Amino acid sequence: MKDIISTRFIILTLMVISAALTRALPYLIPHMWNFTAIGALAIFSGAQFSDKRMAFIIPIAAMALSDIFIGNGFSVAVYTGFAAMVGCGLMIRNKINTTNVILASFISASIFFLITNFAFLYPATMYPRNISGILTSYAAGLPFFRNMLIGNLVFSTVLFGSFYLLSKRFPILIKI
Repeated sequence: MKDIISTRFIILTLMVISAALTRALPYLIPHMWNFTAIGALAIFSGAQFSDKRMAFIIPIAAMALSDIFIGNGFSVAVYTGFAAMVGCGLMIRNKINTTNVILASFISASIFFLITNFAFLYPATMYPRNISGILTSYAAGLPFFRNMLIGNLVFSTVLFGSFYLLSKRFPILIKI
């Protein structure tokens, strides 16, 4: 738990909170739903926080706070998908490189899409509870998937790239 008071922890937490603020982008730029840093911050947190518990707690808390401010309700499917995205970051934590960050961005967006658009997670009045309903739900979610994927790629570049540059300038930020 000594990681909690470290400079590295503080910088990582500030980066996660800053990235969570991008959840307001779709409200400012029409047709940009899901183009936010939320997926990238989940991957980044999983890859960078030394304490695995904090890798989940910090981004989930940032997401919950941003949900309060933008008026989103709590969805088990969304938070499960988000936790899975943190898990993608955990999988690359010992080998952070461009290829792995790109793969984690694609895989995490795909997992989130599959979890959150599964038709049985919606009211029966929204989609029928059959294969047609599932396919319709996935088809309706494709624009959101595209924007999340682009957001993951763009904001992962920003988060991982800026942290890399910061750690080169301030070696105290490098994992011990």
